[in-house]
Amino acid sequence: MKKLYRLFIAAAAALVMLPSCSQLLEPEPYGLVDLDLVWTKYNYTSSLVGTIGKAAEWRSTLDYAPFCDEAQHVQDRTGGVYYNWYNIDFLSGNYPMGSGYTNIYNNIRTINFYLTNNYKISFTNVDDLELEYWEVKAHLYRAWYYFMLMKRFAQAVIFTECYDLNETFTDAKLNNVEEIADFIIQELDLCLAATENESSPYTFRWKPGSYSICRGWAWVLKARTAMYAASPLYYTEGSKYTWEYAYQINKQAVDELRAHGYTLFNEQPKDSYALNCYDYYHIFKSDPARLTDNETILGNGGQLAMWQSYGLPTTKGRLSCGICPTQELVDCYETIDGEPILDLEQPYLDEAHLQPNYNRNNTLYDPENPYENRDPRFYSSIYYNNAPRWWIKPDSLRVETFVGGNCGISDDAKSVYYTRTGYYIRKFNCDRSGDENGNMDGRVHNARLAEMYLNLAECACESGHFEDAYDYTNLVRERVGMPDLPDGLSQDQLRLRIRNERRVELAFENFRWDDVRRWKIIDQTEEHVTGMRITKGDDGKLTYKRFSFGPRTNKGHFKYLLFPMSETEVNKMKYLTGDDWQTPGWE
Repeated sequence: MKKLYRLFIAAAAALVMLPSCSQLLEPEPYGLVDLDLVWTKYNYTSSLVGTIGKAAEWRSTLDYAPFCDEAQHVQDRTGGVYYNWYNIDFLSGNYPMGSGYTNIYNNIRTINFYLTNNYKISFTNVDDLELEYWEVKAHLYRAWYYFMLMKRFAQAVIFTECYDLNETFTDAKLNNVEEIADFIIQELDLCLAATENESSPYTFRWKPGSYSICRGWAWVLKARTAMYAASPLYYTEGSKYTWEYAYQINKQAVDELRAHGYTLFNEQPKDSYALNCYDYYHIFKSDPARLTDNETILGNGGQLAMWQSYGLPTTKGRLSCGICPTQELVDCYETIDGEPILDLEQPYLDEAHLQPNYNRNNTLYDPENPYENRDPRFYSSIYYNNAPRWWIKPDSLRVETFVGGNCGISDDAKSVYYTRTGYYIRKFNCDRSGDENGNMDGRVHNARLAEMYLNLAECACESGHFEDAYDYTNLVRERVGMPDLPDGLSQDQLRLRIRNERRVELAFENFRWDDVRRWKIIDQTEEHVTGMRITKGDDGKLTYKRFSFGPRTNKGHFKYLLFPMSETEVNKMKYLTGDDWQTPGWE
């Protein structure tokens, strides 16, 4: 009899130990289960399939913002993970950003167990469409897990079998980015070839009826895979994943999404519920039926509590201000005429970012009145000095981030209520949320059409399809009332504008961490971040002064482009294969 301890490595035992399964399967002494029973009843197999994707790491928080140049965490000086990130040059053994390596492979093993054994299904109370959907789910999540491995390590071992504990793995080899990307796209093409019946809950559909896996998500993942593989960090000479190849896949993905009803959210808020449609989208309630929201491709259902965890000091019941937007992010928001504030080719004249290199063509920006005439997304995303606390009554209370103001910048290392940078996050935050009205805040979307437009624009720019690069960037800008990009930009200038557009449109959506790495620009972005200290004179005049938090120790070093493997895994594979699998640069 095959026992659980014979079939599963480490945490993979969770496969049948979840409550839903353990109540169904008849346990033997010591809690061991005969896995052959899994294939004998519908409830057993469907429970197993239900575990696939349970640990997919959909991002429902703002995890990565304080670890890149988007934000500084309020707990930056009191010990713990944020203090360590800013002040320690890590080795592989103490790297704080959990790579998920073991967990990902455990999940892949669960999937492989299902795919290599589902021919044993012996019950008949299931139709062919549902059986096919189970397979699609397994292949799609396997693609997702390998995408995570590809982007974090730029190498992985492709397993499609379910090995037992006697496997020596002496012949195991690391696959490169091209091989991994090929495998991911092969998995996704298999999914997209499956039966589609929009009226059946058991087919791989465009409208699944909930924010769960769907055909749109398969296209997103296929397009992202090609774009990442073509990016400077991952591309190697001779790979098929050129920018042209990535452009073709991304163009096909966007065409498919648009053909199936995906559009940018353009619902205008009523009764001052939000500032604009961009603001409204990020606090809009879940709309899995896609009656109004046809932009979200993959949500997560995880509602944020911005007012509480990232709140203003004036909000009753807040626990912390959490992460504070950097001056570098604020500098990225153009003025309403479409001109950047800074010269994007060299935004700062010094290493510490204290000397901004202003764009000479910008006539609207005033350093003495810096928050006027900005891109509408600035007002939707950032609480700044003199911002209205409530849109419905803008004159009743203003956010005062100047020293001594009601939300004033603080030098108290122990305080978690007041901003470190001179700014607070407003994105995802319904200004009515709080103790009195409850939580009405929004969600981080895992995939949405605006991201796909900007992915396509980037691939188009890099491959010389400049018309598409302009068109899809301008669609994103048009939604918020920003003017089109100016004609006649060089490829280098257009690249910088598209990258800046990503930074603004996708702020705090967990893309910036990946972007600066795949572009290989962390030496320009990760070492230094700044804030804005505002002081108010007796005459009421405000003085603005940029200040530095000091260097984030060695975070611009090339080794931080990728995750390290754990020492345990490295030593294990050295013993089994004789090869050092550690990520380059890490010890």
